[in-house]
Amino acid sequence: MKKLLFIACLLISAKTLHADDGQKVASKVEKVTVFLSGAQVTRTATASIVPGTSTIVFDNLSPNLDPASMQVRATGDFTILSVKHEMNYLADQLKSKKVEELQVIQKSLRDKISLQSTLLTINQEEANMLTKNQVSNGQTAGLDIVKLKAALDFQTARLTEIKKKELAINNELQSLNEQIRKYDSQINELMQNQSTATSNVMVNVSATAATQSTFTITYVVNDARWYPTYDIRAKNVNSPVVIAYKANVSQQCGEDWKNIKLTLSTGDPSVSGVKPELRPYYLNAYVPARNDINKNYNYSLNEVVVSGYGSRAKSSASSASVVQVNTTENQTNMEFNIQNPFSVPADGKPYLVEIDQVTADAKYQYYAAPKLSTDVYLTARITDWTKYNFLSGEANLFFEGTFIGKSKLDTRAANDTLSLSLGVDKNIVVKRLMQTQLNDKQGIFGSSKKETRDWNISIKNRKTQPISLLIEDQVPVSQNTAIEVDAQDISGAEMNKATGKLSWNFTLEPQAAKQLRVKYTVKYPKDQIVSVQ
Repeated sequence: MKKLLFIACLLISAKTLHADDGQKVASKVEKVTVFLSGAQVTRTATASIVPGTSTIVFDNLSPNLDPASMQVRATGDFTILSVKHEMNYLADQLKSKKVEELQVIQKSLRDKISLQSTLLTINQEEANMLTKNQVSNGQTAGLDIVKLKAALDFQTARLTEIKKKELAINNELQSLNEQIRKYDSQINELMQNQSTATSNVMVNVSATAATQSTFTITYVVNDARWYPTYDIRAKNVNSPVVIAYKANVSQQCGEDWKNIKLTLSTGDPSVSGVKPELRPYYLNAYVPARNDINKNYNYSLNEVVVSGYGSRAKSSASSASVVQVNTTENQTNMEFNIQNPFSVPADGKPYLVEIDQVTADAKYQYYAAPKLSTDVYLTARITDWTKYNFLSGEANLFFEGTFIGKSKLDTRAANDTLSLSLGVDKNIVVKRLMQTQLNDKQGIFGSSKKETRDWNISIKNRKTQPISLLIEDQVPVSQNTAIEVDAQDISGAEMNKATGKLSWNFTLEPQAAKQLRVKYTVKYPKDQIVSVQ
């Protein structure tokens, strides 16, 4: 029994210490390609290869790497026999530089707390000594009154000074402890998503002679991403639009990326690249299973059913810097190569890098749909925008040097012209009012009822320059032959008869005003209820 227990202990020890076998080699992250979801990390390392068979261990790698994605390449005259991945729960993960700096400050604060606590103890002991040796404890007979008064004054003054020191020390201790708590909170925030394990990649090699080799290790991690944001600036309606194309890069892979060569890709490795396969679509006659309980059952009809067979391809589970960027267009995605070294700590926070800055000619136009909102929006229309490789994302809007809000650059809804909304301009006033004198005029003619609506749209340009405007409204569209709609006055609008949309395109001079009218009549059977707005 003891022998079996000893063997079991040896096996457990061997398994525990397995990560320490082989020649440990430190590697460095050189290049990272960040996808919309996930990233491919490339590390390099230099190792000395000894004659015979040996194991090279690349340690302190990301605990979140996908073992199926690992690739190892090397230079030199030797053979790579195998590559294996294992988790290492015995070695602490490398702490980030920021955490180490905070912990150094914490240690300094704790040293100060220790010193202040010692001073507090010394003061308390002195106070106790003075209290125990009071001159007024009944042994004052024969003392000179002057000396007695001097002794009492000294004792009072000294105790007062000690109490003041104690108060100052306690205040200092309270302040130091509060600082310690703040640093604890900051460190916990930085380390809350940090794994306690690391990865090892073990490479077995065989060489006939000693050699020096450079290894390149690549693997994919899932906890990384980037998404685009934009700063859209327009000086005025006579100037081109300047669009700053930015990327927000974040990762929580358990390893900091320091001064790496960064590439941003529009690809997504989590989406399966396997094409779907169309399987045969079989038809057959269905004959129910014979019921042995009722053997006299007469099968007079053969039921024909259609069954489809197929499968789907499974998806594999899985502060701004101005830099130079080269753009590479691959067959299935776009890549932006950041030329300057870039760093991304493993804290999950987004780090901003500017991809490009584009100056594009734009046609400006103000837009309002007063039936929905009386706000007037400035829009910029950019043609031939696809050459800029934009992706959909949030945009910060700046007009005439002022931040005016946020918008969405939606490239999926764009055609050959990209429309940008540059926010609301309060210097253009639009109102839509119903003419009350016509609102209640309803008539009953035989078996039909007729309702008339008359809307007035007023536009006032308070700006000091002429503006181009697009105003949209609508008349109802009947989907019932018994309901008739007659557009009586639409002020020369262009009308889409299929949708009822009315469009007015015009230029409005500074301080000028314009009136538009939308009047229509709806006729329908009086025994029906129709809501007319």
